Amino acid sequence: MKFRAGELEFNANVADSSEAPSSQTGDLLRSLTIQFRAQKIPMHEQALEEAERRQSGGLFSLTDTNEPEMEWRVRESTSSYVGTEPWGINHHAIELDPYEYAEEVQVGVVRLAARALVYEAELEALSKLDGSVDVVRIGISDTPRRMRVSYVWGERPEGLVVVLRGEDAGEAQVTLAGASPPDDPIGELLSLLKAKGVVDDDDLDQLRQRRHAARRVKNIDGWSL
Repeated sequence: MKFRAGELEFNANVADSSEAPSSQTGDLLRSLTIQFRAQKIPMHEQALEEAERRQSGGLFSLTDTNEPEMEWRVRESTSSYVGTEPWGINHHAIELDPYEYAEEVQVGVVRLAARALVYEAELEALSKLDGSVDVVRIGISDTPRRMRVSYVWGERPEGLVVVLRGEDAGEAQVTLAGASPPDDPIGELLSLLKAKGVVDDDDLDQLRQRRHAARRVKNIDGWSL
C-alpha cells in the first residue's frame, strides 16, 4: 500500500486494520497499523518529522495512479533499528553503541530506549547524570535533544550492560493522558540541602552510590524495550 506525507512517498505493509464507532460521535472510525523500512538515514529522519506533522491529518493513501484516495492522521509512531550499521546515543563523553534500540514519537514527544554494552567508567558517568541532559541520537539526528534519562544496569558474559530510557524534557504539559513530571525534584531538594549546609559532597556521593546499586538487575536482557 502506498502513502504520501508532504514530499515523502513510501510503500508500507498493513499489519493491522480495524473499524470501531467513535466514542464521541458514533461515526465509524477506521484505523491502520502500517510498517515500512527506511533504507537510508535521511529517509528515516524525514519519516520521523512527517510523523510529528501528520498527527492532525495530511497522510494520504494513494491509488495505483498515485492519486490521493483517503486522508489519515498519525495517532502514534514507533521506530527500531534493524541491520549492522552502528547507531549511538551520545551525551558529552558518554557514547553508547546499542545492540538494541527503540524509539517512538507521540504528540511531538520523542521517547527512546536502548540496551548497550558499557565500560565501568561509562556506567560511573551515567550514575552522575543529574536532571535533564542533551542527548544526540547518532545516525538519526545530529541535533541534541534535551531529555530526562533513567537507567538500570547488569551483566552478561561480554561485560557490563546498561538499559536506559530517554524522554524529551520540554515544557511541562497536562493532557487527558496525564501530566509530564518536573525535571528532578529530588535533585533540587538535595541542592537546596547542600546550599544550607545540611549535607556535603561526601553525603551526596554516598547517596549516588546507593541509588546506583539499587538500579542493578539480575537479568539485563530479560525484557523487551
